[in-house]
Amino acid sequence: MPVLRDVHPWGAVRAALPREGPSIVRIVVAAAVSWEVCVWLGATQPPVYAVIVPLVAIRDAPGSALNVSLARLVGVVAGLALGIGVLAWLRPSALTVALVLAVALVIGMVLRIGDALNTQVAVSALLVFANADPASYAVARLWETAVGAAVTVVLAPLLLPTNPARSFVAALHEVADGAAADLLLAADLPTDPADPARDELAARLTARTHRSDDAARRLPDQLATARRAVRLHPLWRRRHTAELAALVEPAAAAAEVTVLVRVHVADVVELGRRPDTCEWWAASAPRTRAVVTPLAAAVAAGLRGTPDRDALTQAATAVAAHSAADHSALGGLVRRPLRRIVRLLTELAGK
Repeated sequence: MPVLRDVHPWGAVRAALPREGPSIVRIVVAAAVSWEVCVWLGATQPPVYAVIVPLVAIRDAPGSALNVSLARLVGVVAGLALGIGVLAWLRPSALTVALVLAVALVIGMVLRIGDALNTQVAVSALLVFANADPASYAVARLWETAVGAAVTVVLAPLLLPTNPARSFVAALHEVADGAAADLLLAADLPTDPADPARDELAARLTARTHRSDDAARRLPDQLATARRAVRLHPLWRRRHTAELAALVEPAAAAAEVTVLVRVHVADVVELGRRPDTCEWWAASAPRTRAVVTPLAAAVAAGLRGTPDRDALTQAATAVAAHSAADHSALGGLVRRPLRRIVRLLTELAGK
């Protein structure tokens, strides 16, 4: 049975380490190699700018390092040109900085790669102001950044590459299991409004449903990113293309299911809290639990892309029994999101 508990900071670190650890290793190794290459090529100042490239460029998805490095290089060139050009005509001042920032951000809108604003234009232009010799600074800045970008593009796909399909499947499973757990936790909330633990448990459960809903809304974009990354990788392309294609419908359905779970949880919390409905809810809770128990299993399986038709049948039968036993408006209110979840999962299982 799922249990509500607080997450200790070190526990959160341990949980995130398998997901974030490979990226940390890739960044550290690429940064160290970029530094050494610049030193070997004759850098006279610490080549910090080469180290910055893997820091901002390396992501989990193969190909993203190339995209971000190119965006950085384009931004560096444009920013250096802008900064040097402005300083050739104007003295450094607040007005000059404002002018450079405004122009650089407009240029960043035009030179964007992907959906993000290319802020590197503004960063590079402003850094020119901090150097006594803009011309020599520009040359060093440019070639060090180019070295960092080249090293990052070469090493990032080779150093502990994160399988994009596996990462997406893990995110989908987390949403599926979370939605199922939220249903069960709502069914197990204390029915006595005087129970001192009820309000705290209800608040934590409500926060959980909002997090699950947010995570589910991100799934379609995460799936699109994973599918693009798989197409770019020769080893993963054949193995995972069909797997990810089969998860398009579950990923889309997850957002609808988590919204309905959130609605159901909100109804349960409110019905158990109000003086005029808490007695009714205490009597109705066992019937609702009989619906939720198989439905939670159906949610966990269906959103994973492996429908549990037996659980779906049990949930549909339990909804019908709930409807036959309780014709009240409150009963209909409780059943409505559960019935819609059954319908969504049934349609998903038939595809």
